[in-house]
Amino acid sequence: MIHVIKILMKAILALFALAVIAGSCTPAADYKSERDEVMKFHDVVMEDHGKLVDNQMKLDTLIKSLSSVKTKYPAIDTLKEKKAMKDVLQRLNTAEELMNDWMHKFEPDVTGKSDADAVAYFKAERIKIGRIDSIYKAEIRLSGDYLSKFRK
Repeated sequence: MIHVIKILMKAILALFALAVIAGSCTPAADYKSERDEVMKFHDVVMEDHGKLVDNQMKLDTLIKSLSSVKTKYPAIDTLKEKKAMKDVLQRLNTAEELMNDWMHKFEPDVTGKSDADAVAYFKAERIKIGRIDSIYKAEIRLSGDYLSKFRK
């Protein structure tokens, strides 16, 4: 878990550095182009959502069929593996909840905001969705690694 946190912190710092560099090198941005960038990035992250859900389903199936897992892998400690499976599944669920929460809070309509405020809002949202993307990728990789030992 500490390894994941270190990876996430590095990704967050990298995204922040990129945002600062991009912000200092470009002329004043139009909020519509900033909003479009956020939406495009959201679509990229959602492509990974299918992988996340697939791994959730595989883990759920393994948890529900531990007796057949024990038959196929007689040396495993099913209590230990059940806990590990639930932990991995919970991390995937948490990543999915982060995305759902972001989508519910994201407000593409900036009526009543100045152009500068709208640009700042969308830049901040781009950073948020970037963090979620990093978490998605990390959790998909970790769960995939875990599932590979069951050839799933």
